[in-house]
Amino acid sequence: MYLSEKIMIVYKYWVIKCKKMRMNKVLLSCFAVVVGFSIISCDKNKFFGSAPKKNYDSLFLGLYLGMDRRAFFDRCWELNQQAIATNGGSLQSVQHILENELEQRVIMEFYPVFYRERIIEMPVIFTYEGWAPWNKEFSSDSLLVKMIPVFKKWYGDDFKVLDHETMGKVYVKMDGKRRINLFIRDDRYVQAVFSDMELLRERKKEEEDGSTN
Repeated sequence: MYLSEKIMIVYKYWVIKCKKMRMNKVLLSCFAVVVGFSIISCDKNKFFGSAPKKNYDSLFLGLYLGMDRRAFFDRCWELNQQAIATNGGSLQSVQHILENELEQRVIMEFYPVFYRERIIEMPVIFTYEGWAPWNKEFSSDSLLVKMIPVFKKWYGDDFKVLDHETMGKVYVKMDGKRRINLFIRDDRYVQAVFSDMELLRERKKEEEDGSTN
């Protein structure tokens, strides 16, 4: 049973008990507010998991930049056992459903890029579960507008908008070594790319040194 479900059981118990005791309505309302914040906190903790936070390695679901390949697969196995993640639409992708962030359910699929057996980048795609080519309400244009506040809630407000030659508007945020790019990939998908800038520089230097030898 999820922690949020346990909290709701406690809440219902106290509602019944308060009615019997004729408890002050103000006190009951205050308890309801506390329960609401607890449930929101539980949902957020479930999404972010136990990834490092101080050095801005955190991605989501307990995953983080620099995570080694074996630890990534072990974590995905745990998420699958908890019914939080499943196999994605492609052979190499993991799927998670965003159920509470927007009015409509959103499919999130991801699979990392590894360098020296560590996560160097994490491309993520988002699409409405009910997407159809003729339904403009569920287009990527509409989804991006909704996902920007969600990303600000998850990772902070200070996203900058840059104009890219091929990708159009890209929402960019830098925190320590972590870079986040958020943009429209095509008519269906919004894409985010999380990058470990330290590992990218390390890989680039290795490639440059190799090309001169």
